[in-house]
Amino acid sequence: MAQNLKITTEVQGRKIQLALKGYINEDADLAQIPLAGFDQYLFDFNEVELINSCGIRDWIGFLDKLSPKTKIVYSRCPQIIIEQINMVQGFLRPNCVIESFYAPYFCEHHDSEKKILLKVSDVKGRKAPKMCCEETGEEMEFDAIEEQYFYFIKG
Repeated sequence: MAQNLKITTEVQGRKIQLALKGYINEDADLAQIPLAGFDQYLFDFNEVELINSCGIRDWIGFLDKLSPKTKIVYSRCPQIIIEQINMVQGFLRPNCVIESFYAPYFCEHHDSEKKILLKVSDVKGRKAPKMCCEETGEEMEFDAIEEQYFYFIKG
């Protein structure tokens, strides 16, 4: 069963923080996000589980309604959001910055993938930073193609 998008907001003056949870799809009600009265929007994507083509179209349509002077910040972007940022023109605007995102790493000892929260400043030259398993201390392997995954990082 599809999980409808839930949006929790917190207003601090002319800044609004929005925590998104669930699916960004054809059923997502982005109209519940206020379009006026804010200079900065901080989107926390941590609990977004799915985004499909209808959701992408609607998300870009929502961004089109915001003033180009509005600062947009994306935080805790899961892999599905990073993939869209890299593939879909308009998902990341000139007035938008990515504060943090999850990157896939593989732990050989546990034979499992782990999502590690990174900041853009952690990535130099589109190369994944070295990460170690918290339990074993062994170095984990970045589990994607660096040039593709970090494409959104300029320079």
